[in-house]
Amino acid sequence: MSEPVRFKLDPTVDGLELLDRWMAAGDGVGGFLKRLGSHPVEAREGFVRVALDVDPGHANFIGLVHGGVTAAMIDMAGGAAVMSILRPGQTLVTTDLNMRFLNAAPSDTARLEATGTVTYRDERKAVVAAEVRTDAGIVVAQGTVGVAIRAVR
Repeated sequence: MSEPVRFKLDPTVDGLELLDRWMAAGDGVGGFLKRLGSHPVEAREGFVRVALDVDPGHANFIGLVHGGVTAAMIDMAGGAAVMSILRPGQTLVTTDLNMRFLNAAPSDTARLEATGTVTYRDERKAVVAAEVRTDAGIVVAQGTVGVAIRAVR
């Protein structure tokens, strides 16, 4: 049974404060992020680091971490990096995601970490360079994430 999203966006605080609240909640935010098991562990303006403790549910049929897990981490790192630059009341949505798988992550990998760094931004959009690594430092994937910044409503 899936768990509903419990984390609420507070329109009175900026994106870094939202990230601080998300980090304090850990994986207790519900929804897809709870199911995936990933959560931000470091954030500053224009940068985020996201962690995922790999479990057997992240594996594919051939004993590797499923590529969809890696893609979700790229997307999450991209969105969270942009979240760090939002003003109060702004929201975001991913508009595109490009990635390249570079190395496989065996399903017995203990932890994956994704980083996202904002490389371009204006009032309506941002681009993030993202990377996923194993706990042994092996680069699993690199990508870019395009994100639309939605105006305060």
